[in-house]
Amino acid sequence: MLEAGLSWPEVLAAAGSWLPMADRPFLRSASASGRLPRVLAKLADRHAQISSTQRRVVFASLYPLGVFHFGAVVLPFLRLIDFEKGLNWSLSAYLGGLACVLVPVWGMGLVLYGMVKRGHPLALGFLNVLPAIGGYRRQQSLADFAFALGNLLEAGAPIGSAWRDAGEISRASCLRVAAGKVVEQIELGLQPGRFLVQTKVFPAEFITRYQIGESTGGLEAALLALATDHQERANERLTVVTVLYPALLFVAVAGLIGYLVIGFALRYYNMLNGMMENM
Repeated sequence: MLEAGLSWPEVLAAAGSWLPMADRPFLRSASASGRLPRVLAKLADRHAQISSTQRRVVFASLYPLGVFHFGAVVLPFLRLIDFEKGLNWSLSAYLGGLACVLVPVWGMGLVLYGMVKRGHPLALGFLNVLPAIGGYRRQQSLADFAFALGNLLEAGAPIGSAWRDAGEISRASCLRVAAGKVVEQIELGLQPGRFLVQTKVFPAEFITRYQIGESTGGLEAALLALATDHQERANERLTVVTVLYPALLFVAVAGLIGYLVIGFALRYYNMLNGMMENM
């Protein structure tokens, strides 16, 4: 398409769903400024990093999912055991008990996943208040925003377009709104750095380093350094998530199984006492 004389915007528009929408502003700006190879290399590194994080989450989820499904399979079976009569096996009763555990959990999980994919504010707000997960999302959003803004500026995008595109790329609604307000200040001829405090979104360190980079001419480097720092903090919180929630799930399943076992033991003890009294 390029050899046929079509422009980059036309080529990107025809790329289809395989090319992420978030990557297109980088490619469009870099192609106009002649910095495409460097931007492509950074995008490749970013996607490799995201892929590595996704694999970590998947592998970390296997153990808690295994524990949960083990408990879901065992608990309905235990409920069919009667110490006086033995095992009262019933396939329909077992499947019904299994469905009572799995259907609500998987149903709520799928609904939450769909709402998060669509950016529903209730689902995102729920994730933001969860311990460790909320901190991870905040740090990851700042890392993504700083990476987008720094690379757009490095690719040659005007400051106003860079802020607008970085806001549209961001998955955090608060950053998207703040970026829109900053763009309004830029269109008035003002520098963004002096307005960041008023947005009440960016942390103090982010504002300070942005203002220093803005005043010294090293804004792109400052933003990319911020992206690296926030990504490291996000990774630390993700590590906490992968340890905390599997442990909580394991404790919950073990506690429920222990409760049932103790209940069985008490019934067995009462049965023996009844037999001894009748002798």
